Amino acid sequence: MEKIGFIGLGAMGGPMAKNLVKKGFPLTVFDIVAERMEPLKAAGTDTAASCREVAEKCPVVITILPASVHVREAVLGKGGVAEGIRRGSVLIDMSTIDPITTREIARILGGKGAEMLDAPVARGVPAAVAGTLVIYAGGKKEVFDRYRPILAAMGTDIYHVGDIGSGEVVKIVNNLMVAVTTCALAEAMVLGVKAGVKPDTLFEALSSGSGNSFVLQNHYKNNVMKGKFEEGVFPVDYMLKDLDLALSTGTKLRIPLHFAALAAQQYISAGAGGESKKYHPAVIRPLEKLAGVEVRSEK
Repeated sequence: MEKIGFIGLGAMGGPMAKNLVKKGFPLTVFDIVAERMEPLKAAGTDTAASCREVAEKCPVVITILPASVHVREAVLGKGGVAEGIRRGSVLIDMSTIDPITTREIARILGGKGAEMLDAPVARGVPAAVAGTLVIYAGGKKEVFDRYRPILAAMGTDIYHVGDIGSGEVVKIVNNLMVAVTTCALAEAMVLGVKAGVKPDTLFEALSSGSGNSFVLQNHYKNNVMKGKFEEGVFPVDYMLKDLDLALSTGTKLRIPLHFAALAAQQYISAGAGGESKKYHPAVIRPLEKLAGVEVRSEK
C-alpha cells in the first residue's frame, strides 16, 4: 500500500484518519495543534513536523482543513505541501473551499508533475466516525479510479462528479440546501410550538408528512430537540463560510441566490447572538428567543 500523509486532524479529519488506519493504510499525520496527533501516534502512525515533510514522505497526501485560506497556506505556503511533493504524487483535498482556489492549486501542482483530486465530504461527524461519509470527487477520472480504494476507507457513497473543482461545486450546493432547509425548519418548528403544538407531537407528525427531510431526522431530531448545540462540531461560522462560497460563486456566474442570501442572514444573526461556535442548527436559537419558546423534546 502507498503511504498516506494526512493533514488536518480536527472534528472530521481525526476520525477519517483513524478509519484509514483501521483499514490497514500506513499513515503519516500532521496538525498544527500537536496534541491532535497523539491518539494516532498511539495507534501506530508516524508524525511529521510540517506539511512539507508529509509530502516528502508520502506519495499520497490528504488535506481536510476549515477554509480556502488554510488549504492555500498548507499547500502553497512556506513549508507547505508544494515544497515537498514529488513527481507522480497526488494531493486529495477533502476540505470545503472555493473551486477557484482548488483549480489554482491543481495547476501549480501539475507544474511539478503531481496530480490532484478535490473530494469534499458530507454527512457530518457521525459519518466520519462510522466511515459512512458521502464523497464528491473532482479531477481526472483515471486518478479518481486509482485512489478510490482510499476514499472507500472513509466513505460509502463516492461520486466522481467531473473535472477538478467539481467536487467543491457539488459540496457547496449540498450545504446550500442544508442551510436553507435548517433555516426553514427553524421558522416552521418555532411557529408550530408557539401556536400551541407540543414539540414531540409536531416532530412526529411532520416526520410522516411531505415536509420530512434529512435535516429534520438528523439535525433536528438529534440536536435541536435535545438542546444539543455543542462546540467543536461544524459550527454556525462554518456554515456561514459555505454560504458565502455559494453566494460568491453565484455572483461570478450571475445566478441570483435569494434563499441562500436569506439563510446567510439567519446564520449571521445566530453568530451575533453568541452562537457562532455552536453546532450550526443553533441557528434556531435567535428565533426561539424572539418567540419565547423552545423546540425541545420532553422524552
